[in-house]
Amino acid sequence: MYHSWISRHVRFLVVAFAVVVCASGCQMEPPKPPLTQLQLRQLQSRSYENRDFITAMRAVINALLDEGFIIKNADKDLGFIQATKDIEISGGGGNPTLGIFGGFGDVGVWGNPQQRWRNSSQIDCSGTLTKVGNSTNVRLIFQKKTLDNFGVPMGISLIEDPEYYQNVFVKIDKSLFLERENLVGR
Repeated sequence: MYHSWISRHVRFLVVAFAVVVCASGCQMEPPKPPLTQLQLRQLQSRSYENRDFITAMRAVINALLDEGFIIKNADKDLGFIQATKDIEISGGGGNPTLGIFGGFGDVGVWGNPQQRWRNSSQIDCSGTLTKVGNSTNVRLIFQKKTLDNFGVPMGISLIEDPEYYQNVFVKIDKSLFLERENLVGR
């Protein structure tokens, strides 16, 4: 009798687990189709009416600085900006050294000093500004790199999140407002 009671409960748990797994599997949304080149360009671009080129370029640089980017290159004649932002990976990165017994400092868990792990991420930005009539067109492209403990890229992907781009363009809008109202540097 005791054995059949356990057997029934085990069967119940197995069936309940199967139902939960099936139900959660049904709720997964299908993967989003990749964006077309036109959709990407629309996501990455904004046009600023009645903006002089230098003011717009300064606004883009200030917005990137506000986002934590370091400007690596800016050329006003070409309308080109290049910037980088380093991000430390927490939880899952870090050195898996064997710190037991005190003497194994830089030797990996398995005794391999060449062991690799995710150490940090880097977001690179390339931007162009183009004067078109009375407007300035801005296009920014963001790419995320995951780097290992030796600084070698382990993965590179284009950022396609509309909110990410929207956030940067909102900062550019604010920077243009501050420039227009002469509130910069106060």
